[in-house]
Amino acid sequence: MATLFVEELANLDFAYLDPQRGLVGETYLLDLELTGDLDAQGMVLDFGRVKREIRDAAERLVDHKLVVPAQSPAVDYDASVNRVLLTLVAGGMIEVVCPSQALCLIDAGQVGIDTVAAAVREVVRGQVPGNVSDVDVVLRPEQIDGAWYHYCHGLRKHDGDCQRIAHGHRSRIRIERAGRRDEGLERAWAARWNDHFLATGSDELPAQRVAHRRFGYDAPQGHFELELPASLVDILPTDTTVEQLAEFTATTLAGQLGEPVAVRAYEGVRKGARASGVAG
Repeated sequence: MATLFVEELANLDFAYLDPQRGLVGETYLLDLELTGDLDAQGMVLDFGRVKREIRDAAERLVDHKLVVPAQSPAVDYDASVNRVLLTLVAGGMIEVVCPSQALCLIDAGQVGIDTVAAAVREVVRGQVPGNVSDVDVVLRPEQIDGAWYHYCHGLRKHDGDCQRIAHGHRSRIRIERAGRRDEGLERAWAARWNDHFLATGSDELPAQRVAHRRFGYDAPQGHFELELPASLVDILPTDTTVEQLAEFTATTLAGQLGEPVAVRAYEGVRKGARASGVAG
């Protein structure tokens, strides 16, 4: 028997529902180990197949999707209209309407690193050949030295999976004020956006509940709507691409502080955008 491993096989960016926190953006790194007998090539499994088949299967399951804990008593899912309702502990509701391809229902009472890993493991087991006897999937968050936040968004104009209204990320942020890093400012901005849906103002629709905000649009994959408590939303005057989030952050802070501000905003792991704001 031999064991093959691949570190950081994939970065999984998704959103999930939590009755305490609401709509949560998340990013996990995926590490994989496969144990089994060697095949005719002297391998457990060719690395090309691991990257092409197993990584793709894991991404199809959760990446850029809304992960729903199907066994949670706080969740009500109506498959006939692809609508999910979440009752929040603090009061209020989250309602998501979207194409089925934008949802991932897992057989669990809550979404966490272990329950998502279990769902990914089952999918991977269906992809490996018979000589593989054991599959080990480890999900882990990026180690971040500094401020970070969980956020969700949807990009109506995007022709890929970013159009899905309820997907998200766990992202770091770096802010320089007048040429020097300001970690306090980083923490304050991260607190502003943590566990928030970053909405585009032009996507807003009339809300169906008091003290809630509703957003929706039609995109290539279908119709999307989201309603959630107003306290969990920050509405921006632009789309919420990472380029525009960096620009919004830099110009907002420069205007507030009266000093030049440089922002390096991340979208998940190892990618993002930078922007500068000038006072006045």
